[in-house]
Amino acid sequence: MDFNKRLGLSGSAVSVMLFPMLKKSHIGIFFIVPVALALPHAAAAGTSVRVDAPPPVSVNGEAHAAKPMPKFFPSARTMKITLSLDASPASSAAVTLGGAWQVGLLDPDKAALILGWDRGEWHIRGDRLRKRFTDAAASPSSAGPRALTARVRLGRDGVPVGVSFNEDGLPVVFQGLEPDALLSWLDPGGWESVRVTARGGASNVSAEVRYVADGLLLIMR
Repeated sequence: MDFNKRLGLSGSAVSVMLFPMLKKSHIGIFFIVPVALALPHAAAAGTSVRVDAPPPVSVNGEAHAAKPMPKFFPSARTMKITLSLDASPASSAAVTLGGAWQVGLLDPDKAALILGWDRGEWHIRGDRLRKRFTDAAASPSSAGPRALTARVRLGRDGVPVGVSFNEDGLPVVFQGLEPDALLSWLDPGGWESVRVTARGGASNVSAEVRYVADGLLLIMR
């Protein structure tokens, strides 16, 4: 039998089902099962955007693409920013978030937030940071598929309350950068565009920004 039908779930609703576990007495046993719940509006169009960079025209050249930021919705509790690429020791890539632009590179000093890969190391910078901070565990000889994900926890008003970085489930630490230093000025509500840039022969470079809602499903007898 289809699992969703057994749980009484559909694409647009959540049901609370009563499962008879024991019928030998009138005493009920209650089970509470937490699960990840994808709320219908969380999957609605416009809550995420992916930008793919075209291949650079030459090893020393660069290529870029940009799209508008996804739409924030009131129940969003996490913003996920992911930069992925097929890395090499000579390649560079970045996702830039901030004001709207169409032609030319955005001045790094004016970008709200930049997450990037540069010849073997992840880095972060922005218009409120004094300098570029790099991954404490950088490996200059790294090559192959790489992906960095930033998770920004949001309060009910959309203001960031926490931030973390990871790669393949392992934390990424930017040496010398305190998370509170980011929270003091991060303002996703003021960002207009997502831009991805590929340099130095980097391939399969893409960036994704997604808003995610939290939820809880209770199943009881």
